[in-house]
Parts: sequence; C-alpha cells; structure tokens
Amino acid sequence: MELISALILMPCFAALVMLFIRQDKARAVLSASFAAIIAALSVAFAAVYLPQGSVSVELPASYASALGGIGFVLDLVVGAFILAYAVRYKRTLAAALVLVQIVGAIAIEAALSDGVEFSTAMHIDALAVVMVLIIGVIGSGICVYSLGYMKDFQDIHADQKDRRPWFFAVIFAFLSAMYNVVLVDNLSWMYTAWEITTLCSFLLIGFTKTEEAIDNAFRQIVMNMLGGIAFQAAIAYLCIEGLPLTMSAFLAQGAQGSALFALPVALLAFAGMTKAAQMPFHTWLLGAMVAPTPTSALLHSSTMVKAGVFLLIKLAPLFLVYPTASAMVIAVGGFTFLMSSLLAISQSNAKRVLAYSTIGNLGLIAACAGVGTPEAVWAAIFLIIFHAAAKSLLFLCVGSAEHQIGSRDIESMDGLFDRMPRLARYMMLGCMGMFIAPFGMLISKWASLVSFASTGQVLLLGMLAFGSAATFMFWAKFIGKLSGVAAHAENQEMKIHRSEWATIGLMAVLTVGCAVFMPLLSAGFVEPYLASTYAMAGDVIGADNMLITSISSAFIVAVMFGALGHARKRIVPIYLGGVTIDKSARTFRDSMSKPRQATARNWYLEDIFGERILDKPATVISAIAVVVGLAASAAFSVASFETAIALPMYASVGTVGDDLLRTLIGTVAFAVLGPVVGCLLAGADRIVTARMQGRVGPPLLQPYYDVRKLLMKDDVAVNSVEDVYVTCALIFALLSGGAFFGGGNFLMCAFLITLSALFFILAAYSTRSPYAEIGADRETVQVMAYEPVILFMAVCMFLAIGTFDVAGVALYSRPLIVVCIPVFLALMFVLTIKLRKSPFDLSYSHHGHQEIVKGITTEMSGRTLAKVEVMHWCESVLFLGWVGMFFVWGNPVSYVLAVAAALAAWLLEIFIDNNFARVKWQAMLKWAWIVGGVLGIGNIAALCAFIVF
Repeated sequence: MELISALILMPCFAALVMLFIRQDKARAVLSASFAAIIAALSVAFAAVYLPQGSVSVELPASYASALGGIGFVLDLVVGAFILAYAVRYKRTLAAALVLVQIVGAIAIEAALSDGVEFSTAMHIDALAVVMVLIIGVIGSGICVYSLGYMKDFQDIHADQKDRRPWFFAVIFAFLSAMYNVVLVDNLSWMYTAWEITTLCSFLLIGFTKTEEAIDNAFRQIVMNMLGGIAFQAAIAYLCIEGLPLTMSAFLAQGAQGSALFALPVALLAFAGMTKAAQMPFHTWLLGAMVAPTPTSALLHSSTMVKAGVFLLIKLAPLFLVYPTASAMVIAVGGFTFLMSSLLAISQSNAKRVLAYSTIGNLGLIAACAGVGTPEAVWAAIFLIIFHAAAKSLLFLCVGSAEHQIGSRDIESMDGLFDRMPRLARYMMLGCMGMFIAPFGMLISKWASLVSFASTGQVLLLGMLAFGSAATFMFWAKFIGKLSGVAAHAENQEMKIHRSEWATIGLMAVLTVGCAVFMPLLSAGFVEPYLASTYAMAGDVIGADNMLITSISSAFIVAVMFGALGHARKRIVPIYLGGVTIDKSARTFRDSMSKPRQATARNWYLEDIFGERILDKPATVISAIAVVVGLAASAAFSVASFETAIALPMYASVGTVGDDLLRTLIGTVAFAVLGPVVGCLLAGADRIVTARMQGRVGPPLLQPYYDVRKLLMKDDVAVNSVEDVYVTCALIFALLSGGAFFGGGNFLMCAFLITLSALFFILAAYSTRSPYAEIGADRETVQVMAYEPVILFMAVCMFLAIGTFDVAGVALYSRPLIVVCIPVFLALMFVLTIKLRKSPFDLSYSHHGHQEIVKGITTEMSGRTLAKVEVMHWCESVLFLGWVGMFFVWGNPVSYVLAVAAALAAWLLEIFIDNNFARVKWQAMLKWAWIVGGVLGIGNIAALCAFIVF
C-alpha cells in the first residue's frame, strides 16, 4: 500500500515544489529528479503487482470518512475554480454546466453520507499496470522534454510573463490525477480524479492566455463537463437503485444481465467518449493544438485521452451484455476512425495531422472496446500501448522541429532529412510506427480486423478498411516530405536541448521495443488481463506472425539508423526539364535560358476530404448516434426482465500449421521462381500487346535483356538513400510473395506488400524531383484506392474457410469463388491498378523509351531501376496468384484450374490496357471505392448472414 501511496503522492509533492521554483538550473535538476523517481516508482509498481494478477488493496477503514470528505471538497474546489474562470471570461454555457456539476456533487455527497459506506479499495490488474507504466514512463519523459522546450518557448515569447512554474506544477498534478483514475475502485473517487484531469487540461490549453487559447480551453472544458455530468448521473442512478458504487462490483453484477445496468453503462461510456475526443466532441482535441507541444503530447499520448479509452475498456465485458450501449460505442468509434482519417488527408499543419490521427486511433480503440470480445480487447490494449509511444515521439519531434525551422507546416519540412538528420529519422520512425507493418499500430489494426470479422461487424469492417486506406495516404505524404534529400543543406538541429534529445530517444526506444518485444508484451501484460476478465485469452494473430513482425521491425530500424544515407554512388542532378542550376533549390535554365524554379507540393485533396465538406456532416451523424444510443439505453433500463444478450456471431480464428516455417520456405522459393516467372510474363505481355496492335513484338526474354543492360550501366543516383529504399521495397515484395505462396497468413502478405509500396514511394519522394514526386503522389492514391478490396478479400476468405492462412483454401471442400464471387469481381476491378495497366496506370512508367518524365521512376536508373523491374515481375506473379487462390480447393486438379484462371485474368488485363485510355485519379479512386465497397461489404454481409442463419 505504501508503494501505491507514494505513486499518487509523489507527483502532488512535485507539483507543489515546482510551483515555487523560478531558477532554470534548479527547475531542471528538480524536474528531472522528480520525473526519474516517478518513473522508477511506476516500474517498481509493475514489478510488484503484475505477478499478482487481479487484486484489490484496501486502505484502512478509518480513512474512509476523511477520503470521502477530501473528495467532496476537491469536487467543490474544482467546480469553483472553473466557475471563477467562466465568470471572468463571460462564458455562460461553461458557468451553467459547472453549476450543474456542483449541485450534482452536493446531491451525491448527501446520498453517500446517508448510510452508504465510502470504499477505499484500489483495484489493480494488468490493464492498470499498463496504464501506470504509460503515465509514469512516458508522462515523466514529457516532463523532462519540457525543460528545454519551454526554455525556448519563453525566449520566443519574451514579452509574456514567465509562467513556467505554473506549467510544470500543472503537469505533475495531471500525472497524480491520472494515477487515481486508473487505480481507484470507488466510482465517486474516480470521478473526482476525472474532473481534475479536465481542469488541468483546461489550464494547459489556455496557458498562453491568447484569445485563441482561451476559446479552445473553454471548448475543451464544456465538452468534457458534459461527460462529467454523465459520469455524475451514472453515480446518482446507482445510488438511487442501490447498485454497486465500486467498479469491480459494478462489472461483476452488471455481467449478470440486469436491465437496470443498461443506462449507467451507457452514461459511463458517454463520459469515456467525450474524454477520448470522439465525434461529435473531437473539436476540443483539435483546439488543444494551440498549447505548447508538451501539452499536446501529454494530452494525446499518456494522460487525458487515455483516461477515456481506459474507462471504455474496463466496461468492455458489459458491452457484450447491453447491446444499446455497445452499438453506440461501436458506431461512434468506427465512424470517428473513418472520418478523422479522411479529414487528416486535407491537413498541412503537422500538429493537426497528429490530432486527427489521435482522434481516429482513439475511435478504433473505442470500437474494439464496444465489440467487447477478448480478441477485440487484446487489440484495444495494444493500440493504447503503441499509440502512447509512437505518438509521443511524433509530437515531441514536431515540437523540436518547429522551434528550429519556425513552422509546423509539413511543406516547411521539405528536405528535413538533410537539415535535421537525426530528428528526421526519429520522425520517420514515429510515422512508420503509426501506420505500417511490422510496427505495433498496424498489427493492432490487424487484430482489430480479425476481431471484427469473427463477430460479424460488417459496417465496422467497412469503416476500418476505408479508414486504414486513408491512413496510408496521409502518413505516406508526411513521411515522404521528411525523406527528401537536398545537397548542401545546413544542419539546424545543433540547438536542440539535451533534455529534448533524451526524451525523444526514450520514446524511439519504446516505439521500437514495443514492436520487437510484442510477443512478450502479449504474454506478460495483455493475456493476463484477458484471463482475469474473461477467463480466457484471445488468440488473435498468432505467435509466429508476431515473431515475423518483431524481426521485420528490427530490420527496418537497422536500415533507418544504419544503412540509410551511407550508400557510395556517384551523385548526379535530378531532371528539371532544362539545365540544372541548383539541385537543392530545384532551379534550372529553361529553353530560353531563363532561370526557373520547380516546385512540388503535397496533395491534400481539400475538395474531397476538406473540413468544410466533411466535418459538419460527421458531427451531425455522430451526434445522432450518441443521442439514439443514450435514449435506447434509457428505454432498455426500465425493462423489468433479466437479459443477457449473446453475440449473434462469434467465430474462432483457425490456423494451419507453422506460419513462420511456411513463410521462410515460401520466401526462398519465391525469391528464386518469382522473378523467372514474372520475367516470362513480362516478355509475353509485350508480345501479346504487339500482336493486338498489329506488330510482331520483341523476343520473349527481352525484359531480361533490358534488366541485364541496366545492371551494366554506371552506378549513379540522385542521392544516397534512393537505392536503399528500393532494395527494401524489393525485399518486402519477396517476403509478401513468400508469405502467400508458402501458405502463410494472407493479412501478413497484404501488409508486407503495402510496406513494399511505401518504401518504393519513399524512394521517389527522397529525390525531390517534381516529376518523381508527382508519381509518388499518384502511387499513394493508388494504394489508397485498392487497399480496402484487399482487406475485404481477407475477411471473406476467413468467413468462408475459418482461417486467414492461405494454406486453408486447399483444405476447403469447394473453391472460394463459389461463395466469394462479389469480392472476386472487386479484385478483378482493382487488379488493373495492381498490374499497372491502363486506365489506372497513373504513377509508373516501366518502359523507359515511352516516357521520360511524370513517373515515379523518373530519377531511377542502373541497378536501382533493375531492382524496380524485378520487383514489378514479382508483384505480377503475386497478384495473379491472388486470382488463382479463388479457384483452389481440396482437389489437386484445382491447381490447374487456378493457373488457367490467373492466365485468363492476365490476358484480360492486357486487353484492357490496349483498349482503354488513362483516366484521372479522381475517377480511379471513386470507382475503386464504390465497386470495392459495394461488392466487398455485400459479400461479407452475405457470408455473415449465412453463418448466423
């Protein structure tokens, strides 16, 4: 008990001390010391309590009355504080809401004092341990980072009063409040801590006291007070009905299915969604961007928003029982993930991109919690872990970059890889950690997809597929802008403080460590929580697949911080449509010998995904979902029957043998045979195309001769990183083919080929060539266009054969095409994109004599371009293999049919390529999403209906 008390009280003591420290050196020493002590206490807490499983620790009963009184006084103090600010700034709505809360606090205190004993229990389980580590390690790290950052902040705003003592005091108080939220069992006590985090957030957002900061601070507090009132209403309802006022007892009795619990579950879920900035309450988190960067990192990674999703995950078992609350959380969470991902595409402000990303990932966590199964909760907890580390890293990097380059606009970060090489690598690592395999966020989304598929969440699967595609778009643009290499750039990172580097390094280590040691995290933290909560542990993606992702993570980190930028090649200028004057400035002499500058700007697609188009409809729709969910729960709670609602569908995920061994064998075989078969297909493609055009055509092995010539050319490049990126793209394409043809997990295959596409895109972006960047932009749109169909394919395969393993199709009694015709047609539609055929070949010119510019390969030559050609061959074989998969079943003869089907698809694509002109990217994206959405979601719905009925 002493350890818990120290954990809660140490940040309070630190806050009190920091309030009176005004000397920079003293502040640095004390803040770093307090942060180290808090982090050490958090680690010690984990070491002591994690082995004990789920336990309750009681304070002495004599403390109950005093703690109850302290909690009540704190409620009144917090309310009075907010009321004073509301009166001072003439905010009527804020004043009205806080008065409601004060009256509610008095009413609840009167009810509790009337014979209801105040519980002093602390409930500790593996989830609480995870949260304590996030708060203690990441939160404390942000405190250390703040030392250097806030020193620069004060220098920049020298005309303003130095309020750093107040800033550090509030941050440490914030940590103490969060410890209370995640550890206490008493709902009334939890509510008090909940409101303290709201007040601290208000003070931090309004720190600069500008008009914009004050407006956004009040927006935050109004929206979160709505959640606080819902929390109060839930406690009041429990008091009136004589129901438990501790979380552990509430969960235990609520799981029995009494309709009385429906309304308080929904009210607590509503409180969690407001704190987690779910639509329609997302604007408070966007407004928080006006605060100093440590505030953004603290709110978005380790504290404020994590309190909301923590509460939702605690309620997850009850969502299996109360369908109205579950439907509300699933609908709002899934819709928030989709819409915020789309909105992020249109943002050029780096912090707003991070904010929308945070909102979206919190939405996915909420949706997982709403599903409520062990598999979904497994995904939700990992999303919390990985998001905390990677997003903290990104916010801190953006903050440091902003102070050095004077802007947080993504366009201003062009060429950051040369200007701030260490920081750019850290930012690229953070971006990768947020959206691609093998890093944790993508693996957690993988687990989310598996859990949604196993429970038949059709609409949620659609929102996840399209939201993930949008996620690739905005992160790829961001990381692409960072990766540009410009010659003779001045190093601008020398002025970054040691405290900032120390914290950024810590977050990078945590981001990588969580990915590499994911199997250990699952076994040591997540599975014990599931075992104590559900008496079972969800088997989501399998140990073999986690091991593959761990190895891949280590490889990517080694490339990013080892090989990248060290290639020894003769560097030549990029092509600029004339005689190059300055590569770094992208200036050249045109045909009239006049100097010109070539510029390239990211695609933000404001006309499609802009806030003025999507934000208002998204807010209205989500608000309707919340109102309907609360109303339905209120109606449900007045029912006089006992009810336990089972999931209409809950399918277990099967596996076929050893994924790791199959993938290794498949990769070796594919690395040998894939290029051979792909080369022959490419040669035959040219011959068939020539015959369709009335020509004879080149020899069958002409592609091989072309690649051999490329290998013999001078080994030159426009920068030192392009070839490394292309090599990585080829490696992951081979691994993807190995996973597929080895019979491994189809989702692993899909994610690896997407990772290959990302490295290919980065190779083009790194050149800073306007023509290559246009090609990279188009390639990014193409990935966004076809990715949902691939995910729908995986889900349909699972629903048909009970596993995501490709080897499972050979054990099925009939070919997939029998039950998956719609999604097969969707695949055939996007296959034109994947095989780079007209009308959808918008980004890539692989016949150098036809086009010189406007392609993603414009700046690639020699061995680099040869690798691209080989990668293209392997991709063609892989994608045609996907077609053939639909025609394989338990009969060995089916493999002949599969090959015939793949060849027929190949001939069809050649015919399309020769008879249709290229379309605009808008048409490609629109029709790919319409066709993929209608056919894919329709096929999934039909398969789910067949399973249920």
